[in-house]
Amino acid sequence: MKTHHIIVIAATICASFGCSQFEEEIDLRQQPETDLSIRSVVAEPIAQTRTALDNQRNVVWKSGDRIQVFSAGNPSGAPYVTASDNTRTGIFNPVESSKTVTDAQRYAVYPADALTKGLSGDTFEIDLSALAGQSYASALGAGSDIAALPMVAATNDNTFEFKNVCGGLLLRVNDYQALGIKIARIEATARGGEQIAGKITVEAATGTPQLNQGTTGTSVTVDCGSGANISSNGDLSKPDGFLIFLPAGTYAQGFSFRITDTDGCRYEIETAQAVTVTAGVVTPLQSLPLTRYYGTANCYRADASAQTLSIDATPYYTFSRNYVHEGIRCTDASGAPAGVPAKAQIVWQQPANGASGSVVDAPAMEGATLKVPVTGTKGNAVVAVCKADGTILWSYHIWVSEAQDIACRFEEAGSFEMLDRNLGATSTTPKDRNAYGVFYQWGRKDPFARNLTATRPGKTPYESASSDLVKTEDATEATGTIAYATRNPQTRLLAAKEWYVGAGGNDLLWGGAPEGGGSVKTVYDPCPAGYRVPDARHFAELKFTSKAECDANYGMLFALNGEDTKSYFPTTGYLEADKHITKYLEYRGYMWLNAGDRLYLNNAGVNTKAEPHAKGMAVRCVKIEQ
Repeated sequence: MKTHHIIVIAATICASFGCSQFEEEIDLRQQPETDLSIRSVVAEPIAQTRTALDNQRNVVWKSGDRIQVFSAGNPSGAPYVTASDNTRTGIFNPVESSKTVTDAQRYAVYPADALTKGLSGDTFEIDLSALAGQSYASALGAGSDIAALPMVAATNDNTFEFKNVCGGLLLRVNDYQALGIKIARIEATARGGEQIAGKITVEAATGTPQLNQGTTGTSVTVDCGSGANISSNGDLSKPDGFLIFLPAGTYAQGFSFRITDTDGCRYEIETAQAVTVTAGVVTPLQSLPLTRYYGTANCYRADASAQTLSIDATPYYTFSRNYVHEGIRCTDASGAPAGVPAKAQIVWQQPANGASGSVVDAPAMEGATLKVPVTGTKGNAVVAVCKADGTILWSYHIWVSEAQDIACRFEEAGSFEMLDRNLGATSTTPKDRNAYGVFYQWGRKDPFARNLTATRPGKTPYESASSDLVKTEDATEATGTIAYATRNPQTRLLAAKEWYVGAGGNDLLWGGAPEGGGSVKTVYDPCPAGYRVPDARHFAELKFTSKAECDANYGMLFALNGEDTKSYFPTTGYLEADKHITKYLEYRGYMWLNAGDRLYLNNAGVNTKAEPHAKGMAVRCVKIEQ
């Protein structure tokens, strides 16, 4: 019997954005990023095939590759094999010369044993079970193994032009905190129950897969071996990540992703809407900033009595782009907390001016709870939880003071409550240095101690010595990061304007909403639980009284609720952005707002405007409205 050979043209895979699609080629190209809203992700090769990509990301046939050719007259068909190696076009011959498919209209599937049910009417069935266990890949490139990604073709002559059945999603996670997280595996599940790793029906004429519903095969797992790094360069636009191959089609409810790191901690997130996977296309999902934090607040208040504070140091995480507290615990497979700090230490402490002794005694970890003995001495302290090697994971401001809420009401802001003093203040008495509070660089969660013995400068340049409890470093690409700031809460980062050197800065660290959205309390907010950094509206209607009052009190007594409720706003001065000095102590008052601007007051007036975030200023917290 005459041996029939066929000519097979492979599909094209292209990772650039400018590829064109030709009739005889199918692009597997990378589309521009799909901005999917994300809420709270390649395969053992089939033994008979080893098709890969060349340097131009074209599919190339390898010697020994098999396809299954079938037709209406021979529904199950016969396998064909090629001896070609590294070629776009392969010559395939029947494995057995006596078994050929000779109908005028023929169909083909690659790899051969992916065909599980030959032509039946207008459809056939292929098996995608090889997708269930995928191997880690961050991008398509030369040598990428695509043996588990079926292609289909139809012809009425001897030339098959294959089409891709699968497409890809690119899941990107950004470790902007530089925690060194490595991913062990990612599980992607179709939330609508689509069968993504089982048998699917393909329309013979078009090569279009039909997503079936099933109770099995609705998940695929990407195995990252000993661990794959996630991005830590702060650039959320960089298209590195984790490729996940799936049958093409629209997934009505999108996907849920379970990410497990090499420490056993699991992170879960899901898409908020339908997701379309396009055949031959890698579609990037919106990059996810992974934030890991410890506990539910960064400041804990205690009154001036001996007691032990119990602080939640449970590891939590969020993928929120505005860093909001979501209360999602880091857990292992058993549901137990994962990544619990090993020990605790005092970073610094400072009793109130005129007081003596320590503010806190040695802290200790009890499970996921940080125990901090408070002596009863008024003042401030910063206590950190650490890895076993002493690396700081997170830190907490301990504020010992009898702070109270005061009722406020303004036309624009409505009714709200505010603390009666600045964060860190232990007094509300005018001209008392204990009433000035601690300093913060905008966006950072940890305070810097004030020099409580500094004197009011008498003339230009109005500079005073800063606290020796504060260390300083220049803000560079290495130090001007959230990661460095978190690990070094005592170190102020000096810069002309921004301590944060990451791409584009970051205007959401304290939950501000510069484009008119609602403000939120973030994981970096410095206020106690139930409070947050105020909006500009909270201070917009403060009324200046007189130069004489400001000069006499080193600050203003602002009316906050008509004329009967007043509160002392001191002229605190500020820490200069690029120097280790305090400027305008007891001449000018500066107070941060949550969108990155500040409240300013002196003996000539009061206003708000933007300031360099590298400056150190006071914070007055408002109560979160329920």
